[in-house]
Amino acid sequence: MHKPAVAVMWLFVVALFGCSQAPRHDHELRLSLAIDPTSLSPIYAFAQDQIALDLFWCQTLVGLDEHDRFRPVLITRLPTLANGDISADGRRITYHLRRDVRFADGVPLTSADVAFTYRAILEPANAAPSIDQYQRIASLTTPDDHTVVVRLRKPWGAAVHVLFAQADEAYGILPKHAFRSLKVSGSTWDQKPFGSGPFRVTDWQRGDRIDLAPNPYFSPAPKLRRILVRIVPNQTTAFGALQTHEVDVATLTPDNLAQAQAIPGLRIARTAENGLEGLYLQTRAAPTDDVHVRRAIAFALDRTALSNAWRGVFPLAPSVFPPPIVSWPAPAETYRHDVRQAQRELDAAGWRLRGKTRVKDGVPLTLLVVASTQSPILGRIAVVAQQQLAALGADVTIKTYTPALMAAPDGPQRTGRFSVLIGSFIGGSDPEASLNLDCADARAGGGNYARYCSSRFETLFADQLAASTQARRDRDFEAIANVVHDEVPLIPLFDFVNLEGVDSRVTGYRRDMLRFPIHPEDWDAR
Repeated sequence: MHKPAVAVMWLFVVALFGCSQAPRHDHELRLSLAIDPTSLSPIYAFAQDQIALDLFWCQTLVGLDEHDRFRPVLITRLPTLANGDISADGRRITYHLRRDVRFADGVPLTSADVAFTYRAILEPANAAPSIDQYQRIASLTTPDDHTVVVRLRKPWGAAVHVLFAQADEAYGILPKHAFRSLKVSGSTWDQKPFGSGPFRVTDWQRGDRIDLAPNPYFSPAPKLRRILVRIVPNQTTAFGALQTHEVDVATLTPDNLAQAQAIPGLRIARTAENGLEGLYLQTRAAPTDDVHVRRAIAFALDRTALSNAWRGVFPLAPSVFPPPIVSWPAPAETYRHDVRQAQRELDAAGWRLRGKTRVKDGVPLTLLVVASTQSPILGRIAVVAQQQLAALGADVTIKTYTPALMAAPDGPQRTGRFSVLIGSFIGGSDPEASLNLDCADARAGGGNYARYCSSRFETLFADQLAASTQARRDRDFEAIANVVHDEVPLIPLFDFVNLEGVDSRVTGYRRDMLRFPIHPEDWDAR
């Protein structure tokens, strides 16, 4: 009589218990993304995290491995002089495409797709953020479905590391058949993009989330059944989601690292990056147009004291080239803290101490330090630098700007209205793209914020461009580091380390020195 009632009660208890449990997310990875993309096409990707996102579905010909070494991705081997895929004069590069690659809709990837991607990069209607490298190509031909031949206008030592590679940009190969014209924006593909990568986009709710599912034609088959990318621009909100396990991976800062280390079931992933924070010194306006003044600033700064601004979390930069990109014997050393030598440099520049103030031709020594409000670290650096430079007899003013105003066409970063700019730089996979100090960019709106032009620098930079061996290029870069050290357009402060909180249920998760995913098909979450 009573058995049915007992059974009903038992089912109610089971249902209630089941509802009280946190939902399971086996083989589902939830990532926090700090940017809100305007497009999911690699043609338009500029920010590092957006480029990394695009690589989930659009692969490049050349990539990086877990040791930041170049590896073939969509090609059978890396072109070299030794294997004949780079001609003796350095102007012809032959790529042999893999024959087992399919796009996520099952269509084979061929040389026609590489040619289409090349033309789309250069198509004015697409307004790709950087086309300079691809303008160095004189012609791109496709002798057959699995061969691409690139002919360069001039020999270029970094070509294989940059063209269709995971570099400063990462223009993945687009499926030609998915587009009606070279204009890639506004297409149906742009809403749910796919390529030859391990995943494809199944849903994009702008400003909220991006859903990824496995590419059924990718081999080996991805372990994850879903990647959910949550768009969380606010760092505090992203950290809160990490604490409550609403996301599995989120970027950390020096200010919340200690708190993150105390979260049960969370590990800290630290990846050395090819990027640094430093002080750009204006080389075309007084008083920092004088190399003695720039050296005085370098000697006056106590980088050990400055490291308190970033809680000592990031390593002091040993050179203008971050360690992951350095393959030559020893980087140039940065300036040691030496107040007396700083004073001698100012004396040599004609700045005499009058009481507590340095004066030259009746004019006091004034310095303008500018910083972005993007991170509290930058403000703290500015305050410490102000104190240390004021001790030399300089009148130091700090001005802060929002990131948008800092980089605006009339902002200080583009116009050069500063003595000292606290700025960062993230390079590419080749040392050539790991400096923004070439003279061609020393102009209004250019990336050379210091407006630095040096004949020594330019001679060495031109030599590495035409060098036929990596050893010769490395010697040039080592010499460039020494030139920058001597002429001081940039004072390195600390090297970037990508700090991420990763839930312990996540396995195989790795990023390279550019924050790009390494073999995401091997990632899993249980």
